[in-house]
Amino acid sequence: MKILQHRDDVEILVMRSLQKCLVPSLDFRSVVDLVNFEIDPKQYDSVDQFKRDYAYISFLRKWKGFKDPGINPEWNGFTTWMKSEKQCFQTNRRLDSEASTGIYSVAPAAIIAAQRKIHQILGPLNYDRIAELCRFGNGATYDLRRGSTHADKSCRPSITFDAIPMACRVLAHDEYLGSLVGPLCNLKIVEANRMVMVPKTVKTHRPIAAEPTLNSFIQQGFGRYIRGRLQRFGVDLDDQTINQDLASRAQLEGFSTIDLSSASDTLCINLVKILLPPEWFEVLNSVRCGFTEFKGRRFVLSKFSSMGNAFTFELESLIFYALLQSVCKGDVISVYGDDLVVRDEDYLPVLNILTWAGFFINEHKSFTAGSRFYESCGKHYFDGGEVTPCYQKDVCTRPHDYVRLHNRLVRAGIRLNLREEFKAAASTVRDECRRRFGRNCPGVGPSVEYDEYFIREDYNWSDSFVDRVRIRSAVTIPSNRKVQDGWRHSAYYGRKLRCSSFLSPDPKGQASENVESKLLVIEKYHWRSATL
Repeated sequence: MKILQHRDDVEILVMRSLQKCLVPSLDFRSVVDLVNFEIDPKQYDSVDQFKRDYAYISFLRKWKGFKDPGINPEWNGFTTWMKSEKQCFQTNRRLDSEASTGIYSVAPAAIIAAQRKIHQILGPLNYDRIAELCRFGNGATYDLRRGSTHADKSCRPSITFDAIPMACRVLAHDEYLGSLVGPLCNLKIVEANRMVMVPKTVKTHRPIAAEPTLNSFIQQGFGRYIRGRLQRFGVDLDDQTINQDLASRAQLEGFSTIDLSSASDTLCINLVKILLPPEWFEVLNSVRCGFTEFKGRRFVLSKFSSMGNAFTFELESLIFYALLQSVCKGDVISVYGDDLVVRDEDYLPVLNILTWAGFFINEHKSFTAGSRFYESCGKHYFDGGEVTPCYQKDVCTRPHDYVRLHNRLVRAGIRLNLREEFKAAASTVRDECRRRFGRNCPGVGPSVEYDEYFIREDYNWSDSFVDRVRIRSAVTIPSNRKVQDGWRHSAYYGRKLRCSSFLSPDPKGQASENVESKLLVIEKYHWRSATL
């Protein structure tokens, strides 16, 4: 690409090395051409050429270092979000009409079957168990940044008005947290969540909702409860390898892998209302947000919940599983969010029921009978062999960034059986790190799962009896500050008494908080038993 010819970022140097060593059959004149290109597996007869091209075009598709005036990722993300809202609005109107007339565009038996399955999985509302599962997450909330402490979130937390009754019920089960939150007059009443844009690809950002603090606390409880109920029925949302294994066998055993476009953003209100038991719909509806704010504007939401809501992933998995169960005749149904795997003969019935529900099949990422390429849950296969590419997202600025990039390339070479091609690119990263950081450059050592030094598959131990090696390693050292404020100290200390593993970075055991992290390159021993 011409735009890359005069840049000396290490990521660009790696891209040039990959272009030279992989010998791809594709070339692009600009970044815009690269990010707009969709590779078509049907055009390939050779597995080797496909994985070379796929690795080449995928490497920088998510890189944050591209600043092209022809691409506005935030606007593209917002445009996609608005398109999804329009789709939800139209689906809500259609489902409302169908429900009021009783004339459905799919077989009513399928809807009834899905309703029964969801009722069976959820069971009666168990408020006591849900309250036990509520907790604060690590993400940003409506009024607090990502990484805010539990003490910050406990003090005058934000909440929507409709969620207050559920908050009172939950806090009644946690007297300690209830004492920190205090009386209802301490709550900060808000009417909306806050839309946050996070990088997805060079081309577009992903919109995520930062929910009110106490809403998010409660949503965590519902999400964890639904996850546990699903696990009882064979849907394990803690294990992506189930879908990945099915994708690897899809071509041979006749499976279809299905991916949906903007699944969370197209989960409309009326679909949830139709499928869930009334009591479940009412309580989930009370702790969600009906509005979202973005750049000073407020939008009424036609979707039920979006990414950022702590129960969205579990709720959409539940609904997809029930819809698939209602129409599939085959013996394979696997669901992980919007990554679905079914038998080939069930592909069209699934397509029909999902279309009725208001979802869009992502044709670029969904594959059925006749395809040689399949993907699910981040693993990609061509003719049954893994061709999952590696992606470089961050811009390398610290020694640790170089280590992660280097090791990502080494592991990709092993995974794709393109060792020599990726070895040359990894060597470029090491050379650039040494040129930039000199003595602060990490060392080279044996292959491990973590990233503290540059790994080598062919690392030679000096002695077969040696059980450890001393290597310059890039490690993160937390910088802690003792909490001085009275109420905050009490909050931390109380949490620590209840859970000994909570916020214990200070060696003296005082209530403290992590201020920042320092990255150091130090000499450190690494054990042979940790190698792969």
